[in-house]
Amino acid sequence: MSILILSTVRSGSSRLLQAICKEYNQEGVFEPTTPMYKCNFDPKKDIVKIVVQTLPTDQLIKLISEFDKVILLDRKNVIAQSESYLNLWNNLNGKYDKKYTSTNFSDEQIKETILKFTDWKQKLYKISIETNIPIVYLEDLLEHKDIGVNYDKELFTEKYRLRQVKNNLI
Repeated sequence: MSILILSTVRSGSSRLLQAICKEYNQEGVFEPTTPMYKCNFDPKKDIVKIVVQTLPTDQLIKLISEFDKVILLDRKNVIAQSESYLNLWNNLNGKYDKKYTSTNFSDEQIKETILKFTDWKQKLYKISIETNIPIVYLEDLLEHKDIGVNYDKELFTEKYRLRQVKNNLI
């Protein structure tokens, strides 16, 4: 079975790719349309994760039709998503799977990042409407809800959370 995860960034999509691949005992293809990870994939047999901003909407809709199963993934908490995105590029050098303690960002930085996410979320919503595929949210995965494919729910527990909280010891 081929599966496409089409998502906004910092929505848990890399973890979901890992969780699905673990359940199906299959290697995943990570962001093959992102320039730094560009590679070939087979929509007839691969499990693939793509972020929405890397291809035009019409190409994504065409690609969706080539997979057996498609999961559209987003995150409800856009502020946390924006902070995660800012940490990814300002503190983690793009290392998307590294644990971190969040840095405080200015209101202006957050606002600018939310604007990017607004565009990406609208694009995902448009794709959802045009394909009649519902959007799954990171918050659903954290509650271990059914998403139409098997996934290792253990990977969505506190132990695997990337954002770490500082303990304030007195």
